[in-house]
Amino acid sequence: MKTFEYKDQYGGTMRVRFVRGAYADGSLAVQALREGDGYWGPYATLTVNPCDARDQNASFAYVDTNNLPTAPEFLVENGLAAYTGLTRPSGFCAYPLYAFTSKFFETCADGDGEVR
Repeated sequence: MKTFEYKDQYGGTMRVRFVRGAYADGSLAVQALREGDGYWGPYATLTVNPCDARDQNASFAYVDTNNLPTAPEFLVENGLAAYTGLTRPSGFCAYPLYAFTSKFFETCADGDGEVR
């Protein structure tokens, strides 16, 4: 599992790793782990699973720009995902759909269960 430097919306920098899982419908779910005091703990769920999201699958997922506004730029700059040009409204947000690259799948760990 590769470690990345992630800059959050407040200007803070942290070391993160990604774990790949699946939502109940089988679509891609990605969780970020943050390094802290010698261990890796949960930081955020990078993806969202809007209802009736036909465009999601094992390689495409909507990114949570509501809670992680710097995530899209980070994903593209690190070659982990590419924006598809599609968005999905949910509540007051419009989540962008990203195609996750082979580099992402090579650098993340496989999760052991369903993400809720």
